[in-house]
Amino acid sequence: MSDLLNKAKFKARRGLNELDKIFVPFVEKRFLFLGNSQIDQLFKLFEIDDVSLADIIIYKKMDYPVELKEIFEELFDFYSEI
Repeated sequence: MSDLLNKAKFKARRGLNELDKIFVPFVEKRFLFLGNSQIDQLFKLFEIDDVSLADIIIYKKMDYPVELKEIFEELFDFYSEI
């Protein structure tokens, strides 16, 4: 699990500072509590470009991919707390 956590911490660092402020703490605080399917979805989410992620998470201009629903719901829940 520590290899996956380290990989997630690395991928959480994005090109946009706004996303770093969401993903880095999310991985640090919630990664160990995610289920296997959520971890798989998180790594698929990390493949989405930064502009699209910002449009989905921060600016709410786009809908998230339905197949990543679980992880986006976790992120939105976390984002609403910070």
